[in-house]
Amino acid sequence: MQESKVIAEVTGQDFDEEVLKSRLPVFACFTSSWCRSCFALCLVTDDLAKEYEKRIKFVRINVEENPELAVRYHITPLPAVLIFHNSQLVKRLLGFRYKRKLREMLNKVIVKKKRSAERGYPGGAGHRS
Repeated sequence: MQESKVIAEVTGQDFDEEVLKSRLPVFACFTSSWCRSCFALCLVTDDLAKEYEKRIKFVRINVEENPELAVRYHITPLPAVLIFHNSQLVKRLLGFRYKRKLREMLNKVIVKKKRSAERGYPGGAGHRS
């Protein structure tokens, strides 16, 4: 899979820093080179990453190269998408999803982030990833 300019490739070494400590919500896509549905999801994710740039951080994790993360987050089957916000796992999607469904879910995450910011919680408005 080709690395996108707006999607960071994350490993076990930088996962906590790039995902859990991010001030933006994080869309973490767990993939593998042998997974055909992963390739289709990566194409959809590339489009969404451009659309949501600076509002949601997109990362890709190859489970073949980072099996410890697959075990840590119970990733079966592939592809899997985990959404993190304020260091917490807030949503888990297993299997391929169409762009429309992913967009609906991301819009809900953005609304929750905005509400958190209005209440003064960390990771709110004015912060950058």
